[in-house]
Amino acid sequence: MSVQAGQAPARAAAGATRVAPVTVIRFAELVPDWGEYHESHRPGNHRAIYRYIGGLPGQKLRAPLPGWDFCCGAAMAPPGNGAPLHDHHDEEIFMVWDGEFEVFWEAPGTRERRSAVLGLYDAIRIPPGVMRGFRNAGKEDGFLHFIHGQGQYRYPVYHESERDGLPEGAPTASPVREPACDPATQLLRHRDVPLNWNVYHEAKLPGNRRGLRRYIGGVSGEREGEGPPPSLPDGEVAFTMVECGNGCGAPLHDHPCEEIFIPLEGRWVVYWLDGREGLHQAVLDPWDACWVPSGVQRGFRNAGRRGGKLHIIQGQGGAPPPDYTEDYSALKG
Repeated sequence: MSVQAGQAPARAAAGATRVAPVTVIRFAELVPDWGEYHESHRPGNHRAIYRYIGGLPGQKLRAPLPGWDFCCGAAMAPPGNGAPLHDHHDEEIFMVWDGEFEVFWEAPGTRERRSAVLGLYDAIRIPPGVMRGFRNAGKEDGFLHFIHGQGQYRYPVYHESERDGLPEGAPTASPVREPACDPATQLLRHRDVPLNWNVYHEAKLPGNRRGLRRYIGGVSGEREGEGPPPSLPDGEVAFTMVECGNGCGAPLHDHPCEEIFIPLEGRWVVYWLDGREGLHQAVLDPWDACWVPSGVQRGFRNAGRRGGKLHIIQGQGGAPPPDYTEDYSALKG
């Protein structure tokens, strides 16, 4: 696992971010934390936190990287366990990686308790100002992926019923007066997120043939007029799921924001150029990750024998089309 910290988290500068080198993260090397929060040891709240990016201020950083544009990780919870009602200063996205989870929240305005059960690859986006929580609704240990829309992670704001033992200095007031939306409008069923094969001009080429399920945001798409739009509009981050067959993927390109690639199914290769145009690559198994800052040409391909799924997060809600190493302008139109 390649790690380079030592720089204070800061919002990445578009187009020229060099906050850290390309970093490969092996899921098997992540250290789970069973006691990260003051309520973690209470019945019903048992969960292990695996952090890819970011961590609590004032605590030793367990993640391979601090947060710049966003934070992300996964929570493993035994059946019936999860997280109680809490709020964050940024938007939070949950996506089920394994099992079945109930995500519950207080409806804006009425504080009425609402919930939704999410299955594999279903997701929900929750804005700041909404008390939310989750629990494993299955019969076996499950994994829930989480994304925070800002790199500077803070201790959550807990519901008044969950503040016994709250650390000194932890916030108790909601970060916003009026949340931007009701989470009920931000629920995404994997089966309902369209698979768009016409996002990029170069996807016409055989080796670049790939479909994108654009959960949130344009994800730097070039062909907004072709195929279905993103399921949810731009927010603090954008993320998609790429699906393609053996040997297919994306050619070398750059984005004006940081990006992380996490295989969900199959084996994938992420490759990139260094400052001297030297080519490097990493083979990723499911739930491994490769984080790439802006200013680095990167690409990926399915290295498995069958179709695979690759989860991609970008550190801003909307971005211009990719900057390619090769000229694909002849493919436009």
